Formats: sequence, C-alpha cells, structure tokens
Amino acid sequence: MMQDKAEDLAYGRWPDVLEHAGIASSHFNGKHGPCPLCGGKDRFRWAKKHGGTWVCSQCTEDKYANGFKMLMLYHGWTFPETADFIRAYFQGSAERGVTRAPVQREDPVAENERSLRRMSAIWEATREMTEGDPAHRYLCNRVPGLNFMPRYIRFHPALDYWAPPETDGGRPQLLGKFPAMVARCFDPSGRFVQLHKTYLTEDGQKANVPVAKKTDKGIGINGFVVPMLPVMGDTLGFAEGIESAAAGAMFREIPVWPCLNGPSMAAFDLPPRLMQQVRHVVIFEGHDALKRLHNGGMRRAGEHYASQLAQRMRAHGKRVLILRAGRVGLDMADHWVQ
Repeated sequence: MMQDKAEDLAYGRWPDVLEHAGIASSHFNGKHGPCPLCGGKDRFRWAKKHGGTWVCSQCTEDKYANGFKMLMLYHGWTFPETADFIRAYFQGSAERGVTRAPVQREDPVAENERSLRRMSAIWEATREMTEGDPAHRYLCNRVPGLNFMPRYIRFHPALDYWAPPETDGGRPQLLGKFPAMVARCFDPSGRFVQLHKTYLTEDGQKANVPVAKKTDKGIGINGFVVPMLPVMGDTLGFAEGIESAAAGAMFREIPVWPCLNGPSMAAFDLPPRLMQQVRHVVIFEGHDALKRLHNGGMRRAGEHYASQLAQRMRAHGKRVLILRAGRVGLDMADHWVQ
C-alpha cells in the first residue's frame, strides 16, 4: 500500500481525502461557489471528470487541477508531504477495514499524446513576433524599451478562448477568437511539455476575458521554462512571468527564463547541458504580500517558490542571487517602468 502512487490511490476519491484534510464537503457539490483557497465567492467549482478536479478563475487560471494541487496550496505542503498524507490516509482506511474498489482511470499516455497534439497544432498556427503586432505591442507596453525578440514566444492572430463549463458534465464555452501571445515551454531535458497563452486586443492590451493568461493542460510536468534567450556566458536568470523575465534581462543584461508560475519555478532544475557552463544564478522573486496559510503559518508565495529554486541551485554548487521589486505587489516589469 505505502508504495502505491499517491495520485492513483486518490483517483475518484478526492472529496474523501480533502475532507479528511479539513476542507468542507460543501465545496464538492459540483456548483459554482466560494473557493477554499482564495476565498472568492463564486469562482470555484468541483467536477467529477478525470477522477475529481477543480477549477478557480484565480487559483488555477480557469485550468482544471486535481486534489493533489489543492492539498499543496491549502496546507502549504511540499510534494513529498502531500504524497505521504494521501498514502497515510489510505493505509488508515485499510486498517479500519475500508475496501478500496478499483477505479477505471484514463490511459495517461494517450491523454498526454492528445495534449501534445493539441498544443503542437496551436503552436504551428502561430508566427514569429514582428514589431507592431499585438504580442510585440503587449511586451513593449509592459517592458518599455525592450530591445530583443524572445525565442519561443510567438504571435497567434486568432486563438480560441474556451471558458469552463457552467455545470458538471457540461460543455466548455467558446467566447470568441482573440490575438494572443503564445509561449512554448520545455522541461530541463528539452522536451516540449507546456504552452502558455496571453489573450490580447489588437492594440496590445489584455483581452476582456475571464482569465487573460492561461497555461494549457500540458503533459503532467510540473517544472518548465521558456528558454527565451540563449545562455552565452556563465550566468542565467529565472523569473515567474514572461514580463518579469524580460524586465530582469534588461535590468541585469543577462539571459532570464520565465517559469510562468511559482510552482513551476519551485519544481524546475537546471538543464544537464548547462550544468557545467552556468556558475551564477539570478532569481527574480515575486514580491507578494505576507499571507496566512490554512495551517496557521505565514508565507510570501513568491519568496517560498524562489527559495526552493535557490536551494536546488545551491545544491548544484551554483552561486545564487535573489532580487525582487522594491514594494509589495510589484513585479520586475513594474520595477523596470519605475
């Protein structure tokens, strides 16, 4: 039992596990309601698909996530701590005589292949950014004076915007087609694993949609980056967002790679091909407000994620410098403008 994969154990039984972790059962009724994480009044919904998933327009950017991510965010646990909790829960169930009936699960290999085909089709419909197109205008609006064209970030002239279904078992809703900035993301080994989309207006502003920035479903990899600048010397920077990475690159005159979100930054590792070349790592930390966790502790999300990446880099023998904007709530793009 204790050697079973934690996510397989909980597949189809997430509500039981999450209630045991202190999350009220009212969140799993399949209706729109308050989010147990961010407190939004009507932005959360639980669905039975894929063994039990949830969506929140703020916490998941309208992208469905499973109970594993909810546990990590709710309690501030690490991946191993979360897995241990799930295994312990089911071991306790077995000791109490509760039988775990087998649950039919989708083939993850086939599911990942479908995701990869969908992401590849979107990427093939993009084109290189050029001066004046909506994607380039957007980046220049956020990072005035931008003097480079980032690699693996392109322009899509009319990308479908799908909103989650209103009811459990319902169909996603197509809200229209929008210009978009699309970023291709890779894991440390160089595999294409994720796609990030920023929906825009023709003049380079964020589109008027529920969530303007979305990551795709991907292929189940937690740590990824957009290697938007080549590494020529011995220094490499990391940031959460594309805009922060571009501003950090301008500010320090070094290549900076965006990880696109905090958990991805925390999970990413230095590519093996750069292990000998890179000696110095600069991490641009998100300057988030101090928040109380549901377990009673206090944490700044940006600091938490940056420190995990820093710890991994130091374990590789790299010298690490962590920088952040001067005021709470600002990112490096804001800092650059100021």
